Amino acid sequence: MKAKVLLIDDHPLFVDGFAMMLRQSKPDWTLESTSTTAEALVLLRQGCDFDLIIVDVQLPEHDGFETLSLIAEFCPNAPRMMMSGREDGLAQVRARQAGARGFVIKASPPDTILATIDDILAGQPHFAQGRGAGDPVPPLSPRQTEVMELLASGCANKEIRYRLSIAERTVRAHLTEIFNTLGVNSRVQAIIRARELGLIE
Repeated sequence: MKAKVLLIDDHPLFVDGFAMMLRQSKPDWTLESTSTTAEALVLLRQGCDFDLIIVDVQLPEHDGFETLSLIAEFCPNAPRMMMSGREDGLAQVRARQAGARGFVIKASPPDTILATIDDILAGQPHFAQGRGAGDPVPPLSPRQTEVMELLASGCANKEIRYRLSIAERTVRAHLTEIFNTLGVNSRVQAIIRARELGLIE
C-alpha cells in the first residue's frame, strides 16, 4: 500500500533519519516535511492529499497540540499522529484530546514506529506503552478544557457564559464536573492542578 506522509518536525537529524527509515522500509511511500506549523498549513491549504500527518510535540511558534487542532480545521479527515522525544503519559492524553490517532516515542525502534504508522493507516488507534504511558491522568472534555482556560485567564462565570454562548447553569455544571475530575474544591485549586497536569497552559 502506497502512502503520502507529512512530517512536521524541526529537528533535521531526526527528519533525515525518518526519511531514511521510510526509504528502506517503504520505498513506494512519499514523504514531505516542514519544520514549522506555518509551513505545514501552507502545504495543507494547497490540498489535503496526505494519508498521514505526523507532528512533533515540541515545535516553534505553536506546540504540537495546537498544531494538531489547526490541522484539523483544514484536513479533518486526515489521520494525525504525534511523536515525542520522551515518554509522557500526559502528552498522550493531550494528543488524544487534540485528535491524534496515535502516539509514539521518537527513540522507539524503527519496527515500533512503522507498526504504529501501519496501525493508524489501517484505522486502528495506537498509543505508546512505556513508563509514564499508563499514569492516571484525569481527562477533560474539549468544552471543559475551554472552561478551564477561561477560568485560568480570570474570567468569572458570567464572562465564561458569554464567551462560550452557554447558560450560566451549564458553566456551573462544567465546573462541578471539573472539580470532581481533578479532585479539587476550588477554582484556584482547579487551575493549579490543571496546569500541573498539563491540561491547560
